[in-house]
Amino acid sequence: MVNLENYRSSKDYREILRILQKASHEQENFLWQTHVGRNIIPIAHFEIDFVAREVVIYFDPRRYKLEKELPLYIKLDYRTSVFKIMDYRQTSNSIHFAFPTEIKTLELRVLPRHMFLPNEEKVVSVKPSLTGKKDNGAELNFRTLDISMHGLGLLVSEHNRSFLKNNRILWISKVGERDLDYPLLAEVVYINSEVEAKYQMRKQRNLKVGLKISGAFPLDIFQEFIQ
Repeated sequence: MVNLENYRSSKDYREILRILQKASHEQENFLWQTHVGRNIIPIAHFEIDFVAREVVIYFDPRRYKLEKELPLYIKLDYRTSVFKIMDYRQTSNSIHFAFPTEIKTLELRVLPRHMFLPNEEKVVSVKPSLTGKKDNGAELNFRTLDISMHGLGLLVSEHNRSFLKNNRILWISKVGERDLDYPLLAEVVYINSEVEAKYQMRKQRNLKVGLKISGAFPLDIFQEFIQ
């Protein structure tokens, strides 16, 4: 139903609520169930009940039927977000369920990203930027999962979680084998503990960390890195 290659998972409560609120004003939301085929049901509209901490979805019960024993999959028009619901209750023309704890949402990038294969060891070097100085702190090397002209997805050991939480702004000093004449500022925009198994190369817990670049990578360095 949905190609999840360009998606990321969010478990951030505030981001999930923001996605739900934005989507409640859109028209192309729908839900589906998978049995022999797919039972696709348009959503007439939905509401967010902050008192009960639940979502209420309205649909046309005369045209569409739900199989209670099957899970629901919700696709929202806002950023084509997707999530799964296992526990819900149904009334005559609506379904009620608790706020989802995880939503897969489309990665928003100005330019397409390049995803590296598990056997490609692409490394970038970063330094903390507590004071905004380019030479502040020791240089750390992180493996790159994907890259666009304005962002990076990095594979980072769980041991470095506290470092990233305490250093939300970093200097990117080296991309592959190329030192940057002018290091780039980058902001940590998400830290995700769900990493695809094919990238778990060592017996340790890893994180996927998203960086947003201030500006853009030099084109020649970017093209050399993705080759």
